[in-house]
Amino acid sequence: MEKKDILIIHGTDYKNMTIRILKRAGLAEQIGDRNKKIGLKPNLVVARDPSEGATTHAEILEGVVTYLQECGFNNLTIMEGSWVGDNTRDAFRAAGYERISRQYGVPFKDMQADTWKSCDAAGMDIRICDTAAQMDFMINLPVLKGHCQ
Repeated sequence: MEKKDILIIHGTDYKNMTIRILKRAGLAEQIGDRNKKIGLKPNLVVARDPSEGATTHAEILEGVVTYLQECGFNNLTIMEGSWVGDNTRDAFRAAGYERISRQYGVPFKDMQADTWKSCDAAGMDIRICDTAAQMDFMINLPVLKGHCQ
């Protein structure tokens, strides 16, 4: 696979589809060293069930975790911060991630409660969470949607 390639998969078995697409993409080879710290960043905007479209389905997160652990990656952290005014822990539970965290032994880090450092990004001041900055590899699990942001 080349970086410009787009892989497409169809179906409703989200966990196994995720595993198949990650294998096809050769993600383990892209990450390399099995000791790397890997951050998994799902979308937990609000405390709602993923069927409502605002948050990443738990089956997709579970597929990523399963794939990575089967490939020998065990230094994983689920990390996210809900948008202003919502509670990340509530969103974590509502999305069904609590079971995945427990079952697979993957810790969760609430980025709303994390420490951060201010950094200059081409003249713009941005805050980078310390936990995210410590990761060697970050996997974003977005949700395709439109909203006020």
